[in-house]
Order: sequence, then structure tokens, then C-alpha cells
Amino acid sequence: MNILPTSFAAQLWAGAAAGTTAAVDAWRVGTLLSARVMGQTEVGKLLLDIGGLAVEADATGSQLPQQFQVRVLTQGTQPQLEVLAGPVDEQVAMQGLRERLPQQNGYASLLGTLAALARRPMARALPAPLRAALATLEATINKPDDVASPMGMKEAIAKSGSFLEANLAQADEPTPAADDFKAALLFLRRALADVPPSRPGGVPDRPATDTPPPLAQRALVAQPRAVELPLADEDVESLVNQLRTDVRAAVARVEIGQLESQPQPGLWMVEIPLAGVRGGYDVLQLRIEEGKPAAGESEGGWTVGFAIDPPTLGAVQGEIHLRVPRVSVRLWAQHMETVSRLETSFVSLRRQLEKSGLQLDQFSCTHGMPVSSGAYSAVLLEARA
Repeated sequence: MNILPTSFAAQLWAGAAAGTTAAVDAWRVGTLLSARVMGQTEVGKLLLDIGGLAVEADATGSQLPQQFQVRVLTQGTQPQLEVLAGPVDEQVAMQGLRERLPQQNGYASLLGTLAALARRPMARALPAPLRAALATLEATINKPDDVASPMGMKEAIAKSGSFLEANLAQADEPTPAADDFKAALLFLRRALADVPPSRPGGVPDRPATDTPPPLAQRALVAQPRAVELPLADEDVESLVNQLRTDVRAAVARVEIGQLESQPQPGLWMVEIPLAGVRGGYDVLQLRIEEGKPAAGESEGGWTVGFAIDPPTLGAVQGEIHLRVPRVSVRLWAQHMETVSRLETSFVSLRRQLEKSGLQLDQFSCTHGMPVSSGAYSAVLLEARA
């Protein structure tokens, strides 16, 4: 697509075309320039900032992104500029994020309802297909022992929902993954769709939350458990209404992690629900990043960030750097008691690593959480505005 700058900057364009200003060097044919949309004029023209120059442009019938690149095709008083589209994968991911960000929330609300149902006879009043879907979801949640070994953690990551479609595409005979978290969420969503909508209200409102989504551009943020709601046994209809909201938010959150991982090679944003040691459910958030090999090396290193907030420990975050055979570990803990507990496991951690042929270069555990910039990505700001 071409855009034609209009008379708003005609004098500047003419000067550049005549070679009387420095702009001629910046606007040579073939030059790539950064552009952004500044607004719209009263007569319907787009006001753009292109290469630091404000221009009006006629881009009728087109939808320009907030930021993009252009290539200079011709010079003159009204040079022609070609809008360059971004990579297809990135465009798809950005559009997907815009659609899902307003819907998403953390898993805590859904998992809190699941934990409450497990201890109340009201679950028996739910329709049989819905009970089966809830049981399927509960079966996909890992226990702490399941992720205590390397193979167990690998399997938990594979079944976190982030790789559902990839696993189905690679299978010789694709079948629904019964032990995949996203597949279980979709199964539960279908079961809820078969339940007729009921009267609104009944269940007390949960505290307003805005659990930050798993975006590559921001730091990890641990998800605490949801406050358990005082559900009455006769309030099944309202519970179903709450489940609809919770499931939609959870599915959107899984898909945000998928969209954030897909366009960026060597980066995965993963969240794994875990059964709590003393009841309830916690969420382990992971950021797994593969580094590029340095000169003379056959493979790069790995960086794994994690965050979790179980009631027994409080919020804990960590960052593990691995460049075989060397490993460094940095931990942050909300409570001083947790710092002491983690520091006492230093010797055990070093021995475990040595058994695997790895050398622990650094281990530190800091009281307090790491400072987060708190900056949302541009697409998040646009979606939430």
C-alpha cells in the first residue's frame, strides 16, 4: 500500500526534493523510516510522524497499526511511501493478544472454586456432564511430587496447555489430550455451554483482581491463592455462572502464554497449576529462555525464571542460569523465615547438581521481592484503554 503525504508539509517536501535541506538524505528512494499514527485531521486525513517529520497522509480504505515502517518509493513534493507489514506470525500474535487480554485473569479464582466444590455436597447437584468435566480438570493438576524430578517437570510443562495444539498436530492420530490442562478447560467450557443460563447473582463478588498476564515484556508475578467463597449448598446456579467467567478467563490466559511464546524463538511462557500441600491449589509460573551460543560454543545457555506464592512459604521468585556445566541460582522470598529455609537447602542443592555433572557457581537468597518495572507492553495498554 502507498500513502501520499499532502500539502501539510509541502514546503518541507519541496525543500527536500530540491536538495536545500538535510531531509533529502533521510528520504532517499529505498530508505526505511519508522512511522507512527499521531491522530486524524478534521478533514479525515491521518496525521503521521514519519522519520521525525509530521505529515498528513491519505490512507483511505486501509487500517494502519499504531507503529510501523515505510519505504520511500519516489521523491518529489508528494513522495510515495510503501507501508511494510510486520512478520505474519507477529501480526497474528498481536491481534490475538488484543482480543484475549481484556478477558484474562489468573487461575486462582477457578482453582478456588474447584477446591471449594471438592469439600461440599453441593457438587452432587451439578449436572453429570459438568461433574465429569470438573473431575477431568482436577485430574490434570500436578502434585508437588510430580514436579520434583526433571522428567516430572518436563511432563508437567508439556501438559500445561501451552503445547496442546502442537502435540495434536504432531500425533499420528490426533485425539483429545485428556491430561492436558487447556484441553480440560475447553472440555469444561463445552459442558458449561450445555447448561442453560440461570438467574444472575447469588454468589458473593470476589475481590477485584487484575492478575498480570504472562507477557514476555514484563517480570513474572506470582499468583496467590483465591480467597475461598462462602458457597451455600443451594446456590448451585450462581456457582455455574461464576464458573463460566472463571473458565473463560483461564482459557484466555493460557492462550496469551501461547501467543507470547510462538513468535519468539527460544522463549516459552508457561504456568502449571499445582495441588497445595495443605489443600487448595497454587500456580507455578515459568519463563524459559534459550540463549544463543557464544563464539566457539556448540550450544547456548538457558535461563529459567519462576514465581510461586503458596501459603506455606509466601511469594518466592527465582532465576536459574545454566551454561553447562555451570549453574547459578538467585532466589527472592517474601518472608525472612522462607529465606532461612531456602538457605539451609544450599548444600543439598549443590550435591544434587554435582550428581548430574553440574557445578553450582553462585547461590543467593534475598529477603524481599525483586523490583519490577511494572510496565505493560504497548498492546496491553491498547487493549485495556
